[in-house]
Amino acid sequence: MKIKTYLILSGIFLFLYSCGKNGKQIIDENAPSLAVQSENPKPAEQILFRKSEDIVPSEEFNLSLLKKTAKNLNIKYSSIKIEDVSSIRYNDETTFFVICVINKNNKEKSSEEDLGNYYERKFVFVNNEDGKILAEETDKNLGYYENEGLRVAKTYILNNLLQLNEKTPAIAFSTEVYSNSRVVMYSEEKFTIVTFDGNRIRKVLYEYPIRSANGDSNGGGTYQIETLETGISLSDSQTKGFYDLLVSKIYTYEDAAEEDLENDIQKKSDLKVKKEFQKLKFDGKTYSFKKDDRNRFL
Repeated sequence: MKIKTYLILSGIFLFLYSCGKNGKQIIDENAPSLAVQSENPKPAEQILFRKSEDIVPSEEFNLSLLKKTAKNLNIKYSSIKIEDVSSIRYNDETTFFVICVINKNNKEKSSEEDLGNYYERKFVFVNNEDGKILAEETDKNLGYYENEGLRVAKTYILNNLLQLNEKTPAIAFSTEVYSNSRVVMYSEEKFTIVTFDGNRIRKVLYEYPIRSANGDSNGGGTYQIETLETGISLSDSQTKGFYDLLVSKIYTYEDAAEEDLENDIQKKSDLKVKKEFQKLKFDGKTYSFKKDDRNRFL
């Protein structure tokens, strides 16, 4: 089961559930639901997930093949963070690994602060028999120091391959980056789809935001937070050879305050929701999209 790393949000949502019945709710009911759908859904559309929590990760793990892969990558097996390794069989000859490994060359030297080990994330396609490296790359956006403020969680690979058309299988995975703080409330989960042509890795969708949380808190029951939850499905229509991606978004804003009689502050729990829909089309190289970091309420 996928375990969310940003535990403070769980406590906040439980707090809202217990007291939210008396809170005020403002909801836009005219937008698409999170269960991803077009205006006229067709049976051929395939839902990948309705929200990030619904992602079912691959449980494949071939320890022997991982050791062969490490040897062929010229990295020590002891430097691999085993609990953050994910993999899936791409076809009868090939397996895909996401490997988190300590890079000693990037060890930060500082007399003021010990940032600890530097972890980098490698994407690797290997031969199923001998672990021969068929293609590899390091994602610099997912590198982090173990003691810094922002952390990178395990990359979760969806347990089923996607079919972008009748002949092209693809691998999809998500990774969460989050703040290690009880006051600054921040997390973001991004979604990537890759294909393999036998020689190189192609990122046809790279780091599309599927979940985010942004806000602040007093460390207790007073906070303001805006969250985004996204669902994605494969359409039955194609653009330039690949199926379109249908995206449904729900932005939620929560404003809660603890009762403080001394300062004449009343207990409150307000909720606002906005829903949006987007279609991502393949442009011949990638599913292009415009980066959108705008808050809808904050």
